[in-house]
Amino acid sequence: MTPANKKKLMVVAGVFVLLAVAGMLVLQRVPETVSAPLFVLVVVLEVIIAPLPGGPIGYMGAARYGFWTSWPLLWIGNVIGTTIAFFLARRFGAPIFEESVAAKTRARYNALLDGNLVTLWFVYALPIAPVDILSVLAGLSRMTAVRFLVIANSGYMLRTAIAAYAGSSLAQYAGASTAMSIIGGLFVVGLVVWLWKRQRPSPT
Repeated sequence: MTPANKKKLMVVAGVFVLLAVAGMLVLQRVPETVSAPLFVLVVVLEVIIAPLPGGPIGYMGAARYGFWTSWPLLWIGNVIGTTIAFFLARRFGAPIFEESVAAKTRARYNALLDGNLVTLWFVYALPIAPVDILSVLAGLSRMTAVRFLVIANSGYMLRTAIAAYAGSSLAQYAGASTAMSIIGGLFVVGLVVWLWKRQRPSPT
């Protein structure tokens, strides 16, 4: 990766951290009628700015809002973000993405897009692997928009339900503020690890 691309990734990551921190403060102090749309916006931005790790944001929102409010908010944010990411990649390509994601990762995800529709649905339905990269790759592939969006957005119904349940359950056990602090701390650790991996020299 060139120094210029590293700087771009660092800037994007810095902006993302600011958004996450601002979101935490806003969600705790602003009424839900205002903070809920802001939370959806943060989720949308997290999905679009691939390949940044952003899963903990959903759990933080669940800790703040509870299951039945956070579930639809998470689903809507992921649907909007994935749709935008897909069509941006299809229309403009993704040069930064191509340079930032390892060839092995692209090859593994491309295999999912090559006819393995049931497996692809489970990848979007279960929170065991990041899917933002996969959404961009789908936009760069020959898969039709309708097929991809039906698979991804229906899968998100289960994925966001699991995230909403996990975050809200932690909040019930430890309290909303403590739960958000724990999840936020894990997010920062994950982000540091992600940046460290991005700056490591590629194997020859």
